[in-house]
Amino acid sequence: MSKKILKIIIIVIIAIAFIIGVMYLIDFNRMKEGKEVLFSTWDFKYAPIVNDVKSNEIINTKYSKTVDNTKIEINIPNEWHYEELPISEESPSYKYALKLYKNDENKYAILYFYNNKFGVCGTDRTEEKITLDNGEQATVGYYGSSNDWCDISFYNKNEYIAVLNEGNLTGSDANDLIKFIKTINIINE
Repeated sequence: MSKKILKIIIIVIIAIAFIIGVMYLIDFNRMKEGKEVLFSTWDFKYAPIVNDVKSNEIINTKYSKTVDNTKIEINIPNEWHYEELPISEESPSYKYALKLYKNDENKYAILYFYNNKFGVCGTDRTEEKITLDNGEQATVGYYGSSNDWCDISFYNKNEYIAVLNEGNLTGSDANDLIKFIKTINIINE
């Protein structure tokens, strides 16, 4: 009987050693990849690499402005710059303007809150409806055969607010701006 008990004890010790070895290998590989360990650091000096930002996630600045009882909220990616523009005293066509640009201050778009309803005209103009993140609709206007947009308006929510591509934003910068303009929320109080 003592040989049987000794065999069982040896089998249990081997099984425990095998399980501990597997746990060690799993954690060792996770540490090499910079991931959090599942069981223990096994006395290694180790801290997992912490990524606050996932590779496809963009950190945003939550921007908010209230003009004439209308609140404008937008998430502006941190790699974009913005500045509120002063009202033009010579020709005050707007109540509020926000300049948006990425790398080059001379390539920009401006979010306007106009004194009068925003309107466009012209031949060779095409429009595309886009859905904002809040489910509402906006209209993107194009002129000619250009793939770069000229204006974005929010007629369904507020006829006085529009974004104009005044600084000749092109290519990926123009497309990126449309992506984050989709985060706009216009609250008429």
